[in-house]
Amino acid sequence: MHQAFFSKTKPAIVVRGPEDQSFIALLEARLRDHGCDVTVIGPDDPMPDWDAVQLISWVPEGEAQMTTLRWLSEQCPFIALMASQAAADRMAALNAGAEDVLSAPIDIDECMLRTAIAMHRRHAMVVIKESSGQLQVDNLWMHQDTHQVRVDDQAVKLTPIQFELLWLLAQHKDTTLSKSLLYRQVLKKRLRLMIAASICI
Repeated sequence: MHQAFFSKTKPAIVVRGPEDQSFIALLEARLRDHGCDVTVIGPDDPMPDWDAVQLISWVPEGEAQMTTLRWLSEQCPFIALMASQAAADRMAALNAGAEDVLSAPIDIDECMLRTAIAMHRRHAMVVIKESSGQLQVDNLWMHQDTHQVRVDDQAVKLTPIQFELLWLLAQHKDTTLSKSLLYRQVLKKRLRLMIAASICI
């Protein structure tokens, strides 16, 4: 299942260490074999400035755990890898917004499968008609080119930034998105449009 999903979507995935470097190296190699764009970062490295990404991160035990979970919750959807097998630690990761938690010893095939399921679930939450630039989620309908928005067949007027924000949130229904991701995706896109318009003038 995960082989087909990864080869089709070729997702961008960040693997964050440093615990168990041999596992990280194996995970990176396996993800690359399936066509994923993989970046490995250390605990003090910043996240790549990508619009959409899946993060797989080790979560340390002890005092550093909550600091790490707070940092992860501000980034993007993530899967937590933990040496701890305590239910309280797994619950802490889930409460921080983890899509899934795997406790050591971690099976590489299970990790690959759970990653694919998490990403597939996120993509399957919305129905996007890419050919026409439309998006339909429950009673919300949006058209990307014209910025038309309807709720229960009633037209809704939005500013360009409001539209971009709603479009992004609708694409990731039922998923918590971090402020940093929203800033990168919405505000930078808007900034690029403004720069392009000023050049044309």
